[in-house]
Amino acid sequence: MSLINLRIISLTVCTFLLSACSSTNLNRSQGTLPQYTPPSSQESTAPDSIYHPYQAPKELVTAYDNALQFYKDGEYQNAHDTLGEKILITPSRIQFKASLLASLIAAKLDDPIKAMALLTQASQLDSAQEPSNQIQLNETKAIVLEHTGHWSQAITLRLSLDDSLTGDDKAYNQAALWASIQNLTDTQVQGLEQSSQPNLEGWLTISKILRNQTLSIEQQLTQFQHWQAQYPEHPAALNPPLDFKVIAKLGEMAPKKIVLMLPMSNKLERASQAIIDGFFSAYYHQKTKRADISIIDTDSYPNIADALAAANALHPDVIIGPLKKSKVARLSQLTLSYPVIALNQLGTNAYVNNLFHFSLSSEDDIHELIHFAKQAGAKKAAILSTQSTWALRQADEFLQAAKKENISVAANLSYKNASRDRQNTVQKLLLVNESKRRIALIQRWTGEQVDSVTRPRQDLDYVYFVGKLSDAKQVRPLLDYYFAKSIPMLASSTLNDTPPERNINFSDIERILFTEIPAIAQKSSLLDEVSTDRDSNILRRLYALGADAYLLANRYPLFVQLKSTRLSANTGIITMDKNGIFHKRPEIMTYRKGNLVNAVSTQFFHKEETELPEE
Repeated sequence: MSLINLRIISLTVCTFLLSACSSTNLNRSQGTLPQYTPPSSQESTAPDSIYHPYQAPKELVTAYDNALQFYKDGEYQNAHDTLGEKILITPSRIQFKASLLASLIAAKLDDPIKAMALLTQASQLDSAQEPSNQIQLNETKAIVLEHTGHWSQAITLRLSLDDSLTGDDKAYNQAALWASIQNLTDTQVQGLEQSSQPNLEGWLTISKILRNQTLSIEQQLTQFQHWQAQYPEHPAALNPPLDFKVIAKLGEMAPKKIVLMLPMSNKLERASQAIIDGFFSAYYHQKTKRADISIIDTDSYPNIADALAAANALHPDVIIGPLKKSKVARLSQLTLSYPVIALNQLGTNAYVNNLFHFSLSSEDDIHELIHFAKQAGAKKAAILSTQSTWALRQADEFLQAAKKENISVAANLSYKNASRDRQNTVQKLLLVNESKRRIALIQRWTGEQVDSVTRPRQDLDYVYFVGKLSDAKQVRPLLDYYFAKSIPMLASSTLNDTPPERNINFSDIERILFTEIPAIAQKSSLLDEVSTDRDSNILRRLYALGADAYLLANRYPLFVQLKSTRLSANTGIITMDKNGIFHKRPEIMTYRKGNLVNAVSTQFFHKEETELPEE
């Protein structure tokens, strides 16, 4: 059994379908959770049974109703405090619903293990045996699985629920099912293809249509319509996912002219060339009439406003670039006549009409790592970084993200690239010297030598490390030496900028977890064509960024029209937020015997009593 990953996802697709839903289930949006209905006079006088235990005291009914309202309003801590514990242990007609609500509240409060424990508790109540309550229990469990990013298990559960539901409940369940499928990585899709669950093959088939990067939007719609005609009784044929409905309404979306606005002459020339190579790789793989492409060298203009004017003169459907952050900042202050997908983002991004941002920002890496660690309920971290400027900046980014995600940061330390300073910093991080002082103090008190072993602190769930792989391979053995072998190291993709040396001791880099884009993590055929330095993962990521920039140039209208859109691409699962920023969800990798493999949280974090099944 595995631990769970607390990811609170946006289900805009589901919300759209919920506008007229019944209020009988707990798996509705916050505004449609069920109110407790007091029993009629006939129920009050009816004998107790396994389905109808005695009526709840009035104060518990009031607590439930108030907690439910707090939950709807997004005040989850107040909901938790108001609901209390008494209602969960007092046998009554409301106990089952209260347990389900408490589970949802726990999930929202980043306590997935408690959420699953509450579901287990609810399942053991006599009233849980009632068929309608069984459905509510499974629906609530599906929501918790979706909140925590356990997409495969959520899909299995929603498929099993589909035959038990009707009307709006069924439509909601199918929308949630589709959202989970679209959140799968390509590797997870391949894993589920081996399953024999009813209707699953059809759902995966139409998801793969949208994942096919060689097809235009119009071709994807055509292929779906052919599939729909071939399998008219499949749930997705009877009620197509919103993605295909929106595509049908948008009509012709493919741009006829694209302008690349990149620095081609100075320091960023090599980076720009890698982006262009990736862009044209995706461009020539497209099996349709292609757009006209023009390239504007921003280094040839005194400022970005002049470069933009030159791009506008070509009357493009979309502009890609610029790359440099200072130019993106200036661009955000200009009036944009045509849509622009900037290949960088600012520290604070506000919505600007016609401006979108797509980059390899470490912000997305940090977000994914934090949620990966939450699979085990990990909420206490330490930061250890080298003293390079970029490393210190990334350490600050993690610190800011940790505050937003309610992660306690016990220490934030950096070290000079010297053996002695590295060792002293690791000792300080693990409070090894505190342990030594306690031993010395006991020896002074007793006047005798104490047979003891220096022990590190026991309260850390993981260490967020910022540095290169050559740095990490020096730190991991130190953690092991000071009895912190069970503490995993987490890092962003910058750790993996170059592959490990051939003569490296593999044990020095194992139990180090880091983010990586699918194009590198899965050895994508796209990168097999890269003519750049094979030892530079930085250039390979830029190549993938360019390929995905071409995909977004063709698909950004879909993201604008359908906020829940997800695109499985070379840099990860791409989504867009309300400010027009494209976010990517990378994969979590580790090294095993020198080879890249996908990491599973249960292999690296302490287990708890209540767990979810592994992905």
